[in-house]
Amino acid sequence: MGSSGYHRPMRRLWAVLFVLAGAPALLGQSQAQPPDSSRALEALAAPIYQQLATLKGMTSPGHPPPVLLRSREDNRRFMEQEMNRRYSPARIEAERKTLVAWGLIPVDYDLRTLFLDLMQEQISAYYDPRAKVMVVGDWLPPEQQRAALIHELVHALQDREIALDGFISPDPGRGDQLLARQALIEGEAVALTIDYLLKAQNMDITVLPDLSNTQGLIATSAGGPMIAKAPKFLRDLLLFPYLEGVGFAYQLRKAHPWSAMSALYRDPPRSTAQIMDPAKRLSALREDPVPVTLPDLARLLPGRMLVSEDEMGEFGLGALIGLHLGEPEGRRAAVGWRGDRFQVWEDGGGGFPIACLVVLRDELVAATLAGHLRDFVARRHPGPAAKVRAGGGGVTMWSDGGHASLVDRRGAQILLLEHMPAATIERVRDTIWRSRPAGPRR
Repeated sequence: MGSSGYHRPMRRLWAVLFVLAGAPALLGQSQAQPPDSSRALEALAAPIYQQLATLKGMTSPGHPPPVLLRSREDNRRFMEQEMNRRYSPARIEAERKTLVAWGLIPVDYDLRTLFLDLMQEQISAYYDPRAKVMVVGDWLPPEQQRAALIHELVHALQDREIALDGFISPDPGRGDQLLARQALIEGEAVALTIDYLLKAQNMDITVLPDLSNTQGLIATSAGGPMIAKAPKFLRDLLLFPYLEGVGFAYQLRKAHPWSAMSALYRDPPRSTAQIMDPAKRLSALREDPVPVTLPDLARLLPGRMLVSEDEMGEFGLGALIGLHLGEPEGRRAAVGWRGDRFQVWEDGGGGFPIACLVVLRDELVAATLAGHLRDFVARRHPGPAAKVRAGGGGVTMWSDGGHASLVDRRGAQILLLEHMPAATIERVRDTIWRSRPAGPRR
């Protein structure tokens, strides 16, 4: 259940960073001053770029990219062009249907327009890795322009190391991995900006006991009418790279210099679980996701069309359960995630059959999650449920006329089938279990 767009800095993030580091006084700016010109920002960028490169351990970063000032209307046109380049109408529609199928957005939601409106509202600066330019909103006051510039200069330096456009390009079927990469990029940019601003006070980010205050300020920085009325899952998705990414970068910096990021670009985190618990990527006890596949179910689902196949990850799984059972419970339930795969189908009558297989850390965690998923299905499909014991785990099945749903746990794996044809749901279940590797199910 991955990302549907480029994540970019939030509109008020710059003000947050300046509050944290006392930067308005540091840069000697006044709210009464008009916004800077492109030439003034480029003159400011050159020394900052070199200082950031030094913090990152880059010896030959080259020259900083040009700085352009653009209006809100120009920004929206660029964002629309980028959306059209990266996502076909069919891809956006598949994303929309997937979110509808899981109950994360309303049935009639216009996902494309929402994202464009959100980006216009929230994005005030960005680095364009194709044109190699930094763009800053011409409506920002000087101190926010300059803070935005620092953040975008970090992205420019990242682009020198990893070709940013390719690193975070959409990868169908790897939504969780893409979100983790976005968190790596944005987390370093936020954390390195804080580090740079603190350096002028002879401090660095490691002197902070934790980042809870910083993350709280970031969470409240994304204000505006569009984001306020967006579905909660989309708001959380938009904030994840910043909130969780900065925590990951902070943990890295506590143990290593910023130059250690270079190795992570070459071998980046592979899941949101590794972002939310940095030890799963940064420690010697590294925990990569378990590969999970689903077989071709087309012959068992005649008349249905495959909409999407992707992964939820720990973030997506927790957010999904949290919508129905509360956010804290959702996050706790997803902590033992090790891997997953889901398929969303469309039946032509407004229904979306779902097949989802999740692998957990151990049987105890799986048993708890299976209980949450049963509650999840029961809330979505209220009606009689028949329980059948099977295979040391347990199956709970719901039937609603010609459709059926089930939750089946076997060891540390859980299979969720929703809105399947009642006549074939058991064959779908058996086909998926038979496709799993032989041996202990862990």
